[in-house]
Amino acid sequence: MFLRRIWMVFLFAGAILLGIGRASAGWETGVGAGFDTNVDQAVDGGESDTFLSGHVAFGREPDGESRLDWTATVVAEGAAYASATWLDYAAITFSPGMVYVPRPGLSVAASAFLQAKGVKDDDQSAWAFGGRFECGQRLAGNIRLGGHYAYTDSRANVETFSYTEHAVGASLGVNWTRTVSTEFGYEFSRGDAFRSMPFSATVSSGGGGFGRWRDRVYSEALGVEVAKDRVDRHAVGITAGIDWTPKIQTLANYTFTTMNGDLGASSSHSGYVSVGYRF
Repeated sequence: MFLRRIWMVFLFAGAILLGIGRASAGWETGVGAGFDTNVDQAVDGGESDTFLSGHVAFGREPDGESRLDWTATVVAEGAAYASATWLDYAAITFSPGMVYVPRPGLSVAASAFLQAKGVKDDDQSAWAFGGRFECGQRLAGNIRLGGHYAYTDSRANVETFSYTEHAVGASLGVNWTRTVSTEFGYEFSRGDAFRSMPFSATVSSGGGGFGRWRDRVYSEALGVEVAKDRVDRHAVGITAGIDWTPKIQTLANYTFTTMNGDLGASSSHSGYVSVGYRF
């Protein structure tokens, strides 16, 4: 069913993008490999796993001829996990937006998105929509500053895996050479998240802990009970990129994330290495 919904989003986005001229549009594809030390968002411990991912994207970028211009992208992506195969997914995202450049070096952008995502654990398959506002300033030399705010509303087949989230973040980027760059980023977000326990939780509602969780269900895929929790996330990361040619780029990322909710705190380490090709 979700494959049909993904196809509907693809057709809708494709119809809009048919009018994009060649001069301002382009394709990109890429593959990558990554890891996550807490894929099941467990409070105590957590399952560590690796994954392979891939994407194909088509979009329109600003042509630079006017201060105000529009953008649009369609991204089809997917990932396969080594052990936690219940997380395998395919998704397509359509995102239209506007970019305003009031003066050289300064840009302001706003965009919306619509996503259909099918997960092997169908309880987590979802529709999602939201928006993003960001600004960037190029400083003297090869340094750039950025900031963003994003809102996401994801509605899964099972309410426990649905969530809303507000996120704010900042970044500092440095172009060391014409082909080598790094970016340091921080993001704080507040919203819902499913959380799992490595044991069968039997705490009563008066005893704290699991009893305070919302939308408690048993997940056949995870093999434990999970529930929705209101959490605060802090994520700090670094991304390094190399443009080997005008068409080929590699990226490497590492991110450390902490999550604090009613039940307690947890943390995770994640990262990826990817190769992209523009055409």
